[in-house]
Amino acid sequence: MDKIKDIVLRDPDRIACLDEKEIENYIDNVIPLLEREKALIEIDGTTVFIGDTHGDFETTKAIVKKFLNMDHLVFLGDYIDREPTKWGSIYNITYLLLLKLLYHEKVILLKGNHECNYLIPCYPYEFEKEIIQRFGSSKLHSKYVEVFSSIPLITLTTYNVFAAHGGIIKGATLEQLRNIDKNDIEAVESIVWSDPTVSLTYRGAGKPFDEKDLTSFLDEIKAHVFVRGHSYNTLGFSIYNDRCLTIFSSQRYKNMGNGGILVAKVEKNVKYASDIVIEDFSTGEWNKYKIIKR
Repeated sequence: MDKIKDIVLRDPDRIACLDEKEIENYIDNVIPLLEREKALIEIDGTTVFIGDTHGDFETTKAIVKKFLNMDHLVFLGDYIDREPTKWGSIYNITYLLLLKLLYHEKVILLKGNHECNYLIPCYPYEFEKEIIQRFGSSKLHSKYVEVFSSIPLITLTTYNVFAAHGGIIKGATLEQLRNIDKNDIEAVESIVWSDPTVSLTYRGAGKPFDEKDLTSFLDEIKAHVFVRGHSYNTLGFSIYNDRCLTIFSSQRYKNMGNGGILVAKVEKNVKYASDIVIEDFSTGEWNKYKIIKR
């Protein structure tokens, strides 16, 4: 554990020096922690939500350094593929798993659609090829897939925020959410592939949700705001009467939508997305950010 602490807190770039066997051992240690978690994680306390990072290891390090003092760090999925730097996906997901080992309760990793390729194929899925190029075999890929199959789907906070990678399960009650199987293909598809109907992106998967769908869902589970990633064209926008906020936390997407490398800080009860504090790292320094309501 001392070595993990040293890597995570003092020198994250040492991730690049880990060999295949070391990473496999760390994965074997983290899987039981993830398996004990339910599909729905219910949390209390201050929380920072982190959007799609897509192998942006540099930004992930900056986020952890800045916000590790929060009670919870909730990552909304899509940790791999489309990385801005070589081996970024491997470094990014491995760093997050070490972070999870060190902070079991604080750090919450949710599934994104790129972590569900084993259930619902996505494109581009470059992760397995990257592992083969880096280590000479696909052995580690199978271990990472064990991780992906074990991680939760959704989070609900006592500060009235529901969070997931992409969408909702229309008509679901809170009790139903508490009993979802993490690998139920219909639930996974709804959560990681769905977009708002106002999104310009057609995915060909998932079940698009409109304002009425979202309002009914949030009211049923006693939440006020949905925080999500997945749709880069709504990045930085609040939609559906200020109850649905999209964030991304990767430099690859900083010029999409309303722009920015964004995280969402929730430190009190919120009624609307505009009550949430948004910070932007697109300049390489943290700045306050104003979302646009539409």
